Amino acid sequence: MRITPGFVILGPLIGGLLSAASVSEGATGAVSVASPSPTAGDAVAGKEAFTEKCSICHGAGAQGFIGPYIAGVNWGSSGLHTIVRVGIGGYGSMPAFNADSVTETDITNIVAYLATLPPNKIPVAQHDTPVGTDLANGQKLYAANCASCHGAAGAGGVGPELHGENTRKDTAGTIFWIKHPILPMPTLYPKPLSEKDVADVATFVETL
Repeated sequence: MRITPGFVILGPLIGGLLSAASVSEGATGAVSVASPSPTAGDAVAGKEAFTEKCSICHGAGAQGFIGPYIAGVNWGSSGLHTIVRVGIGGYGSMPAFNADSVTETDITNIVAYLATLPPNKIPVAQHDTPVGTDLANGQKLYAANCASCHGAAGAGGVGPELHGENTRKDTAGTIFWIKHPILPMPTLYPKPLSEKDVADVATFVETL
């Protein structure tokens, strides 16, 4: 991943602007996370909410900017709810937002809107084709390095669902993504994953 100097400058600035709308509940900073509404969202209203509250970091069409692309990703209301209410520290430094800033209805509608967008599929022509991958090793490495965010079976959690990833990227595209992640996904290559490890993990992800 190549980051321009402008991104480095804008990151803290936008993070600061978002922090002004974020939540700090009490001295400990604990956030109360309620259950999201199971009601199906309104994609039109979701686009309006996304544009107002999310596009500054994730891009006007959720294609990614300071924050990662989330177009066409099946977060589900529960997954997106947790990220919005708790935030993501460290890599992405996404702040937590309370219900005054982003309502439960907003979250449900944004999920519906994101589901209408095509995934930001990585052009496979940019990548090399993997040779001699080991599916069993990839499954083991996925469990150790990826399952905590994407779920043991790729159903999602803090990170997005990986089911059907082979419809969005081929194995070479998945390798490229692992090697050049967009925040908040951590950098795993070249440590703890080697070149061969990355290819093995990508091969396994393509089977989910």
